[in-house]
Amino acid sequence: MISCQFFDPVVLLRVAPLVTSSAALSYCWAQNVFISIFTRHKNRDKSNPLLPTYIGDWFYGYTGQLIATYTTTILTASANLYYHGQVLAASGSAKWYTAGAVLSAAHFAFVPAVAWKFTSIIKDETKGNSVKVLDDWLKVHRIRSLTVDILG
Repeated sequence: MISCQFFDPVVLLRVAPLVTSSAALSYCWAQNVFISIFTRHKNRDKSNPLLPTYIGDWFYGYTGQLIATYTTTILTASANLYYHGQVLAASGSAKWYTAGAVLSAAHFAFVPAVAWKFTSIIKDETKGNSVKVLDDWLKVHRIRSLTVDILG
């Protein structure tokens, strides 16, 4: 058990939801910053033809990372509650692990509201209005980020 002096798996399990939820929040903020550049008035006309390929590359390149991050938060928060629930309840922190797991799962509840927007941009079905569809996505994204993501 000398290895626990250098590496304690319980400590790793306890901090993992904080680390992964922080990473997800950072990613959400970056999405807002970098995606909204396309919707600025001076860039709108140039953005419409670029968005189908850009959003396709971005969506398929990074969505897996985001899903993995939220899933890891859900699983590690749940594992903490399952394996150490009594200790966490006694310290009053069980509610925070529960909230983190629930709010991370709630991120996925927004998928039906946004998935079709990305699909229509990627398939270039927006009839030259990709920026408008992206504006609509950003509104949902900001609501999601300010509710379930920042609280999770």
